[in-house]
Amino acid sequence: MSTITVPHAGHHHEAPLSHNAVAEFVTSWYEATPAAILLRPVGAFLKAWFHATPVSIALRMMSH
Repeated sequence: MSTITVPHAGHHHEAPLSHNAVAEFVTSWYEATPAAILLRPVGAFLKAWFHATPVSIALRMMSH
C-alpha cells in the first residue's frame, strides 16, 4: 500500500493513497476490453493519416 507524506508546519502527516488501487483496477479492466485492443491500431492509423494531410505537411515545413 502506498502512502504520501505531506509536510505541514514542521509536522509530517501520512495518508494512504487509496485512489491508486482504483486507478490500477480501471487501467487493468480497460486494457482487457476489446476497445483497448482496437485502440492502438486505430490510433496509429489516424496518426499516420494526419501526418499525410496537407495541413500537417505545411505545419511541419513552417516549423523547420
